Amino acid sequence: MIILCIDDDPEDIDLFRDAIQIVDASINFLSATGGREALLLLASSNGSNCPEFAFLDINMPLMDGKETLKRIREVEHLGSMQVVMLSTGVANWDHSEYKALGANQVMSKASSFHGLCDMLKSILRLES
Repeated sequence: MIILCIDDDPEDIDLFRDAIQIVDASINFLSATGGREALLLLASSNGSNCPEFAFLDINMPLMDGKETLKRIREVEHLGSMQVVMLSTGVANWDHSEYKALGANQVMSKASSFHGLCDMLKSILRLES
């Protein structure tokens, strides 16, 4: 399995990487520090090395999560990639807006490392 974490905060990317190692060390972890970098990375992917999941921060400078999501959904070979939108504060109205744009899930970022591990297990449907 390949997952991609798109977040402008390097500390959040490091936490995500550490959580993935605990949840399932066989997962290939990719990261991008913004929407543009993620789109370049995804453009070079094809069916065999395309991430199954992208965890996308909503609040990023230059290209925010909403614009990144729109552009991801325009790329045909990324159609089956699950996109999970993450933010420190997600209002109820955001859920329907992001889902309408093609997000599979919209969630608040976990408040603890243990919570992040549990969230990943649940989303990736891994056994505890």
